[in-house]
Amino acid sequence: MRSHLRRPGARDARRTAASATLNAQRSHGREAANAPLPQQRLGNRAMQRMLYSGVSEPDGGAAESTFKTKATSGGLSGLTLNVTFSVSGTPADSLQAVQTFMGTRRSDGVQVGTYSWQWKGKTWDAFVDGGNNSPYVTLGGNPPAHATKPYYLTPTEVAAQVNFTKDTGTINVFDRPGAVAMHEEAHFETAIVAVNYNGTKQDKVLKVFKWGWLNMGTDPTVGKYWPNSEIAGAKSGISVMGAVSPEFANIVKHDYPKYRYS
Repeated sequence: MRSHLRRPGARDARRTAASATLNAQRSHGREAANAPLPQQRLGNRAMQRMLYSGVSEPDGGAAESTFKTKATSGGLSGLTLNVTFSVSGTPADSLQAVQTFMGTRRSDGVQVGTYSWQWKGKTWDAFVDGGNNSPYVTLGGNPPAHATKPYYLTPTEVAAQVNFTKDTGTINVFDRPGAVAMHEEAHFETAIVAVNYNGTKQDKVLKVFKWGWLNMGTDPTVGKYWPNSEIAGAKSGISVMGAVSPEFANIVKHDYPKYRYS
């Protein structure tokens, strides 16, 4: 989640907090990540499978497809996501990531994002991570990662984390979402996309992976609701899929109604 702890060297927020209260809001859970956390197990397997309905590839994407995209290293360790995908045979301008978040309302009552709904007696909030409506912007005081599109990587991060020429390359996605300590349920879905695929002026989703937690960031959803994909012969802590879920599509459409992808 872009509003929290980030890769060392990433750009600093443009604004500083005007008060201790505002500063605590902008940190969006950094202090809470160090506090004692409840261990009670929450959630419902059937509910989660309905909420997230992508097609799973438990081997991390070994199945053959038109677009040769595969997770090659890394995964999720603790609260740190650091995963690399390789892409070949995919003509495009570059590679990017689009990441959505949906979770129960924060424990302090603060709404994150502008997309909310009630379900099963709980209030849920959602946003495109790093986007216009994300806490990275609204609470953190940063500009969005991209001015007009729902991309997760900033231009500086693209320069450091994407290596792509013509139709072949790699992309690294990094996150450390400390604010999950303020959500009973926190679910992420990340799509690797080819930018302006084959000159179509639309992006193409190449691979998708799910990850998240129950119980204030203490109980991973992968391995519980989703297969734990193997990357480089080891369990990765993420679940690699072949397609985005309807929830991902709805969140992106809400925050970026003009964005087109296939």
